[in-house]
Amino acid sequence: MLHIKRIEIKDWLGIKELNVSPGKINKVDGDSGAGKTSLIEGLEKALTNNSRRTEVISHGQEEAELFVELTDGLQITRKVRAEKADYLKVKHDSKAVNSTEGFLRKLINGEIFRPIEFVQKDVKEQTKIILNMLQIDWTVEDIKSWFGEMPEADYQLHILQILQQIESAYFEERSSINREINLLRANIEGIKRDLPPNYDGEIWRGVNLQELYRKLSNAEDANKRLEEAQRLVDSLALRMDDIRQRAATVREGKRLEYKRQRDSLHTSISVIIRTIEDEQAKIDAVDRRISDEHIRLDNQLQQEIERLKAQFTAKKQVAKDTIQQEADQSRAFISEYQSQLSEAGTKLGNVEALERKDIERIDEYEQQQIELEQTKTGNAQQVVAETEWSDPAPLKAAADEATQMKEFLREWERMNDIIREKLAPKEARAADLTAKIEKARELPKELLKTAALPVDGLTVDDKGRIRINDTLIDGLSEGEALDFAFKLAKAQSGPLKVICIDGYQNLGSKQQEILESAQHDDYQYFLLSTVKGKDLEIETLEG
Repeated sequence: MLHIKRIEIKDWLGIKELNVSPGKINKVDGDSGAGKTSLIEGLEKALTNNSRRTEVISHGQEEAELFVELTDGLQITRKVRAEKADYLKVKHDSKAVNSTEGFLRKLINGEIFRPIEFVQKDVKEQTKIILNMLQIDWTVEDIKSWFGEMPEADYQLHILQILQQIESAYFEERSSINREINLLRANIEGIKRDLPPNYDGEIWRGVNLQELYRKLSNAEDANKRLEEAQRLVDSLALRMDDIRQRAATVREGKRLEYKRQRDSLHTSISVIIRTIEDEQAKIDAVDRRISDEHIRLDNQLQQEIERLKAQFTAKKQVAKDTIQQEADQSRAFISEYQSQLSEAGTKLGNVEALERKDIERIDEYEQQQIELEQTKTGNAQQVVAETEWSDPAPLKAAADEATQMKEFLREWERMNDIIREKLAPKEARAADLTAKIEKARELPKELLKTAALPVDGLTVDDKGRIRINDTLIDGLSEGEALDFAFKLAKAQSGPLKVICIDGYQNLGSKQQEILESAQHDDYQYFLLSTVKGKDLEIETLEG
């Protein structure tokens, strides 16, 4: 077994000069500041080139010198200099040493281990130390192969911690997308509620309203011709007076019809103008509504914890997009209503001329009817014989239904645009993230099958958490934690088996247990105890 045979320290921290030949078990006593910790930190510097402090050279000196000789004859000399580069020399009488720092790293396999210091570290640091002892090989190409990309993570961490970061990032992104999906689905359901049950816009888009009303008009015209012909046949004697009376009635009807048209057009114009004003009001209120919505969300965001910032940022964007979409829709409505307003104005201007023409036609028709009454009697007989009565009610119902259903096309198409352009891509991304999350959760189990665990009873779960006999390391009792730290210290050591125990005086009954174990194992011990008022003293105990 390889131990430290001799230590020489000069001008290092609180040690002016120290020469000691340690044994297997070395009790290092002294008051605070006497040099106990300086001795151990000197060993660490000599063997690992790691310093725990910025200033390590004794005040007023130019360099500190550290010399360590091992039981196999290996000698290590390290000088820490203030004005020049540090000096390192490693020699062995029986073998060559090519790479000094690399050789030392293999010799000690890490740091000079302090079990007490390990126990005092937080769970995060303890986990990092233990995970670094698990050799799991992986490459950047493996990450790309597993996830199809390089997710954002701290790739300086252990692979198990990296996978946990990746899973958390994917999970957070999926949660955000799912919230957006729920908002989109709610929007879609709101549109659906405003549509007739089982509404299919594809069917009503292809319905030709002009053709339906043409058929209705033809049927009504045919029925009128049949009725007129039948009346001619049934009451020839009353025809002349009836013609005049009907002409007067038609004239009055036309006047009333055109009056209704004028009233309807005026009403339509008023409605369109109000609708334009309402839609313009929505547009004018866009900035205020967005600002109000942002203020409301910002107030809510302040009440939530930091991790919800991304969620409310997404909500603000969704709110903004929704309000902006309404404004864009209102602009489209205004454009359409302005077109309708222009058309209505044109129609209103033509009503007077159309009324005059129709009255003139009625007058002409009246005169023609009087002049041709006798000849029309024969024509009426033929019409009655050849024309079949058609019920216009089904045709009118079909035309009216088609007109009503076509009014829902715009909302139906908007709903399908949301599904196709927004909902479907987000659902696809959520499904992809679910697959990646499951992959990130499965990988630790697969990778841990390839890793050798340093201590019996130690396990690592798929989240990178350390357990000892099924207990998380932060749930261990003080005694269990100390036992585990000693086992880990021994498992971590390389060929040079050295263990340093700070605060040995505080271990109580554990001291005897450590001494008994130290007498029968292969490790060299440095037991540091703080003794008030005592100078540095190193006592070699029998091992």
